[in-house]
Amino acid sequence: MIIATIAAALSMSTMFVNNDPIKCAVMGSPTKASSAVVEYAGSRFPICCSGCSDPLMKDPAKYLKASTEAGNTVASFMFCPISGQKLDWKKVTESVDYKGVRYGFCCADCKGVFTKDSAKYAKTPEKESLVCAMSGEKIASYSEAGGFVDYEGVRYYTCCPDCLVGLKKDPAGTIAKGKAKASVPKAMLAPKAK
Repeated sequence: MIIATIAAALSMSTMFVNNDPIKCAVMGSPTKASSAVVEYAGSRFPICCSGCSDPLMKDPAKYLKASTEAGNTVASFMFCPISGQKLDWKKVTESVDYKGVRYGFCCADCKGVFTKDSAKYAKTPEKESLVCAMSGEKIASYSEAGGFVDYEGVRYYTCCPDCLVGLKKDPAGTIAKGKAKASVPKAMLAPKAK
């Protein structure tokens, strides 16, 4: 009885990260860790070849929709969709694939919140700001952002984790200072790893 109870407790606490390869959104081909990447709306889209970057950057939403319909996972979100914290995917212990995107979480609680209303937390806002609302610093790419806060239909990326904490404390007051500039999300080539 005791062994069965311990085994049940361990199985409930087992964490799961989907390690299936992410496919190219354009061709549906497997990608590798060394594949070039297009970033869009906080997600990384690895591509199978250089010829796929231009079509994907012109219309990422089209390819994400087609990939979702085909049942392919083609991107990984770089942030916890609940807390807004930047993720180190090497340390992520749980993930969920939802509508073509792999979402990781900073903790098991965030995964639970996400799975209860995935459509709400996986929604891409129509506007975003890659100018930190706290510091006014321009953020060159999604992968260089420190986190994000969604506020009144706009996703505000921060330059660092400290600014994320400050923006969460007072989003209305911080955003009212006018440092952040909202625009529609745009796809871009990810900077090469340093």
